[in-house]
Amino acid sequence: MLRRAAPLLVALLPLLAACGGRAAPDAGAEEAFTRLPEEIAGFRKQRPERGAGRTTIARYASPTQASASIHALDPTRRPGARDGEDEPEVGDAVEVFARAAAVDAASRRENATLRHFGARVAEAGPAARCLDIQLRGTAPRRQIGCATMLQRRVFIVMMMAPEAADPRRGPRDPLLAVTLRLIGAIAGLPPEPMPAMAAPEAPAPVTTPSGAAPPPPAPRPPAARRPRPRPAPSGPMWRA
Repeated sequence: MLRRAAPLLVALLPLLAACGGRAAPDAGAEEAFTRLPEEIAGFRKQRPERGAGRTTIARYASPTQASASIHALDPTRRPGARDGEDEPEVGDAVEVFARAAAVDAASRRENATLRHFGARVAEAGPAARCLDIQLRGTAPRRQIGCATMLQRRVFIVMMMAPEAADPRRGPRDPLLAVTLRLIGAIAGLPPEPMPAMAAPEAPAPVTTPSGAAPPPPAPRPPAARRPRPRPAPSGPMWRA
């Protein structure tokens, strides 16, 4: 799946770098890498390989052939940019992602369905703009990209998975859940606790006054069979 994502990312990264300016990256990207979890929902963190582009700070891979990549643009020079808000730089990055995805799908003769939507990480977390792409071709797959402003720079989390990986959408969408949790990790939010299934409690043993457990109850004798009632006589009856 990482190989399938490579052409799109190669086309996308130069455009994303242009959106963030030409300033040299600082230590903020490395700090963001350390905040990302080593494992999340089966995805394992990896260092980006050579040639991935300077905006790529981390990759994730899973045994289900799904993959993720995290990108950090250069810090914005606009003084009024606020972290966690829906800033113009965030919208520009998502539009670049949409154009690159559409061009890549056309080159592969694939049908692409794009859906824009907004999301927020936790109740008081940062806002993000997201793009959900359904690709229909020889290898149907799905892509999700969410961008947000953190530490005065745009971070983008991209997910890619086979279409049959999990068809759920909405709040229970696993791809979107992982995407937002990665954004939350970069923002320094604590990981959301996963609800555990509590085992049912066993009943307390009954003991006698001496402290010993009572003997098991004796088996009940089989119930005696009742005689079957005789059938009522039929036909006319006379008395002498």
